[in-house]
Amino acid sequence: MDKKTLPLVIVLVVLIVFYQQILQFLNVLPEPAPTPSVEQQQQTAVPDSVIADTFLQATPVAASQEIEPSPERLRRMQAETATDSISADTIRIVTNKYDVILSSYGGGPVSMILKEYTYRDGEPIQMLPEAEFATPDFEFAGRTFSSSNLNYASSEYPGEYEVTNDTLELVYEYTGAEGGRIIKRYRFYPDEYHYDLALQVEGRESLGFERQYSMVWNTPLGVTEPQPATDYDAMQAVAMMSNSRETLDDFEDNRLNQSLTGYTSWAGVRAKYFAAVIMPQSRDADGVFARGEKRNVATPDGKVELKEITVGIDLPFATVPAFADSFTIFVGPLDYNLMAEYDVGLEDMLDIGTTPFIGWLIKLFAVPILWVLPRMYDFIPNYGLVIILFALLVKIVTLPLSLKSFKSMQAMKDVQPKLEELKKKHKNNPQALNSEMMKLYKKHGVNPMSGCLPIIPQMPLFFALFSVFRSTILLRDAPFIFFIDDLSMGATSFTDPYIILVVIMVAAQFASQKLTMPSTSQNKMLGYIMPLFMGFIFYRFSSGLVLYWTCFSLFSLLDYVIFKRPKKNVEVKAA
Repeated sequence: MDKKTLPLVIVLVVLIVFYQQILQFLNVLPEPAPTPSVEQQQQTAVPDSVIADTFLQATPVAASQEIEPSPERLRRMQAETATDSISADTIRIVTNKYDVILSSYGGGPVSMILKEYTYRDGEPIQMLPEAEFATPDFEFAGRTFSSSNLNYASSEYPGEYEVTNDTLELVYEYTGAEGGRIIKRYRFYPDEYHYDLALQVEGRESLGFERQYSMVWNTPLGVTEPQPATDYDAMQAVAMMSNSRETLDDFEDNRLNQSLTGYTSWAGVRAKYFAAVIMPQSRDADGVFARGEKRNVATPDGKVELKEITVGIDLPFATVPAFADSFTIFVGPLDYNLMAEYDVGLEDMLDIGTTPFIGWLIKLFAVPILWVLPRMYDFIPNYGLVIILFALLVKIVTLPLSLKSFKSMQAMKDVQPKLEELKKKHKNNPQALNSEMMKLYKKHGVNPMSGCLPIIPQMPLFFALFSVFRSTILLRDAPFIFFIDDLSMGATSFTDPYIILVVIMVAAQFASQKLTMPSTSQNKMLGYIMPLFMGFIFYRFSSGLVLYWTCFSLFSLLDYVIFKRPKKNVEVKAA
């Protein structure tokens, strides 16, 4: 790597790490779509017959006179149904993917344990940690009335139900003292990380509801990783609005209270490797909102900034006595291929290939990586070895470019003494110096830019690997050798054993540059600065990414072994 390449590498690394902040500063991020009106939403709503196909038959609706909701009525309804949730009946649903407990108080899940993923102590992961209310929740009357504060009658007796071969439907129904009903219909599947939920409201006037309601994922996700700081850093509310991925993370004074308006296909909250997402099925929502807070908490590894985030969507309805909507609720791992199967852009929750302007190029590399790594793992059940083999394959593919680059750098070394003479001779005449340098390059067949050729295709690949290893669950809890027992983890400090891999990476890159770069005073300085700079950038990254870059740097030394030939009184020609 010559001195002209270094600024390019530094600029690209800074751009990919801080791209969103830069685009926000330049005010070039796309604006959310305009808010659709209630009438537009009603016109685009799926007919009742279609909703019935997803297990909900909505009550026919008709126009009626609009009434004002009564705050007294709402308070009385809440008081009438207030109860100790411990005394509520519970139903346990056990599928092949999760174990969920639903309560008649709130008419929904209060516990949801993933069966295929565990904490590092072996306990299964709880997606509703310390849930205070049934989740998700429906809020009415300007979010002052919560459906999770009501007692419901269940269609099934309390107990445990196995859903391992066929689907199971469960209905919770609340009837108000003055009439009106709220019905929640659930459908659970044996082998899916989602369940269906349909809401049906009858007698809207007697319940005091009008115009709009909200559906909220009202229980924040918890920490699942041994490095809480990395988990909290990844926590955010995300929505798909008019085919654009939007994040809601505008904390002010450690409080999050943000809303966006526009057509919303889905909204959810994510941590580092897991997510909960609400996907409307009968129609799009007309907006999304996020609430949360962050505060410093003490951990055995020091203070970390804790985040608690909830997310919700707004859905309008016409002034009719009854209405119905259906939803799909995803609760599971951030698995790109799994989420892509939903065909609604849910895989963008991972933030892979969503970078404005260049995201398509990163995705072009990232998607094949996500496809090929698990298949290599099927034959080599160690992701560390898979990464080493993958780095070797990339090196082999880029070998022709490496040959061209190596020859160019060797040619640059050969002409370096003559370049130094020209610089001394024309030190006060830049135009003449440039002209003589071009003549010298042409005479010896040297192309100074060809040294950058291998870097150009490798940079989007590197950015793709950065995105993949930062987000994918493939490397979670994946051991390699010795102290590297989790390839998703990085070094937490300069005394962390994982820093050893970073030191090896820096040494390998230093050796590679030492053998290939022309020995000038400027290059000598770059030979020290560039490896240290990359080590500083990398040391907190996933050790899987560090392992890849280390192996690639070591394999680059093969260029020197393979292409270096003794040359006596022979001028090297390079394209």
